[in-house]
Amino acid sequence: MLKQLLFTLVAAFLFFVPKTYAHTYLDSTNPTDGATITEEIQKIDLNYSGKIEEGSIFKVLASDGAEMAMESFIINDSVLTGTLASPLPNDTYKVEWDSISEDGHPLSGSFSFTINAVASDTNNETVPGADTSKQIASDVTKIVDTLKTETDSEDGNSIWSLIIVITIILLIITVVTIYSYKRTYVKRKKNK
Repeated sequence: MLKQLLFTLVAAFLFFVPKTYAHTYLDSTNPTDGATITEEIQKIDLNYSGKIEEGSIFKVLASDGAEMAMESFIINDSVLTGTLASPLPNDTYKVEWDSISEDGHPLSGSFSFTINAVASDTNNETVPGADTSKQIASDVTKIVDTLKTETDSEDGNSIWSLIIVITIILLIITVVTIYSYKRTYVKRKKNK
């Protein structure tokens, strides 16, 4: 009676153990399924529960069905990394993957994500002298950082020299900016 009960329990256990535990499965992805990414990406990672074999690949499809060009695939034990030929532009993408587990079992599936990267400043109107002002502001920042470093290591009297230098630099920026705007205003007035 005890042998029959033990045999029945073992048989029931083997019957109810899911077959998926015997095979490799997709554990996680980067980007994750359903994610919205706010920066450009050029690599996609698929992480499996076990080792996968050569020949495992995936394709990336844009919302209009266009297949994005892949540059390479790298398999490192249980991670499949695909590098795209160029960063993905803003759109919704579907990744369709086909992989081969270590035991030869074929795996397939899909997931999707959205790219919504912040666009760079697209203001086409440029003000003459703006680049000069930006360059001067960049130079001022460098000078101030250098002076701060030197001031931190010297007496408190050198703080006045820092204030004087910053004041002079701000005056130069103001003069250059006013001159640039006046020059632009005169040119526009002549063109009318």
